[in-house]
Amino acid sequence: MNMALFHPLRWSWLTTALFTLMIGVMAATLALPTSAEPPMKTYRILMVLWRGEEDAVQGFRDYFATQRIPVSIMVRDAAGDLAKLPGLLKEAKAIRPDLVVTWGTSVTLALLGPYDAADPNPYLPAAGIPGIFMIVSQPVESRIVPALASSGRNITGTAYLVPEETQLRAARSYFDFDKIGIVYNDKEDNARLSVEALRALAPTLGYTLIERPLPLDRKGNPRADLIEPLVAEIAAAGAQLLYQPPDSFLNVNRDRLTQAALARGLPTLAAGENPVRNSYALMGIINRYYTVGQLTAYKARQILVEGLNPKEIPIEAPKRFSFMINLPVALQLGRYPPMNLLKFAEIIEGDTDIRRP
Repeated sequence: MNMALFHPLRWSWLTTALFTLMIGVMAATLALPTSAEPPMKTYRILMVLWRGEEDAVQGFRDYFATQRIPVSIMVRDAAGDLAKLPGLLKEAKAIRPDLVVTWGTSVTLALLGPYDAADPNPYLPAAGIPGIFMIVSQPVESRIVPALASSGRNITGTAYLVPEETQLRAARSYFDFDKIGIVYNDKEDNARLSVEALRALAPTLGYTLIERPLPLDRKGNPRADLIEPLVAEIAAAGAQLLYQPPDSFLNVNRDRLTQAALARGLPTLAAGENPVRNSYALMGIINRYYTVGQLTAYKARQILVEGLNPKEIPIEAPKRFSFMINLPVALQLGRYPPMNLLKFAEIIEGDTDIRRP
């Protein structure tokens, strides 16, 4: 026997060579063509909006991009025109996407219908097209669903409005008030439901509600030119807080409303994000639109990818809301936030005078 073969140095060299050979064989094996996984389906989503794209839509898009789920999102915008909705419903039926996403109460009712409709056949769920709604403030009160636990039909969705009682109690941690004013568009379900909620809460929370619905013009549209006079009436009646409800018309005209209040030393509490972040409302106890969009996309994934039945998916809002304060407005009003509020509030800083819608 040749003992030189067992010399330690030679053995070490042989071991290294064998190991290298094994690695090479494994790498070559991995490089061989294998049966590739079939490409993931591209899901077709029709998104019908009420007033154009905003943060909720971006949050929806970003979720699918981050999760690397291929989607083709077709966007249709009603541009605030109710007359366009029947045509968009007809188009959705013709396209037959994998999912329809509706933005806002008006669009949702027009395409998905109320849960107790006498004739459900005109709406998308009856046509076998699943739907998911977002930026609907009160889906139960609007009769879109009978309960948040389940729609009972081929739709689900997300809520975004923090309950009015929670908003008002949180606002009182900033300063106290016993007279609240509200200007609202009586033609809009969201605004009307919010006024009803404020009326119901008044005895419990101990405040007087000063209501000013917007008069309509000859075409039946609310008059934006009367916003400032109505705010002046509310201020003259002794209101200590102006509440801006979830009202699409007032969101578009948020500068007129909040500037009129600010000019009279009247702080505005907004139910939505835009009047605080991009206008002159003092504060808002809100769910961010972007977060709502992401939550809606997650539920869309449950339908498209995981194959869940929409009625099995509960209607939910984000778990945490934000207490948002516009600091330049606070300083102009002479209402600097209390220190205990500053610990958790989101402070909007910057020059309010140069910000635009």
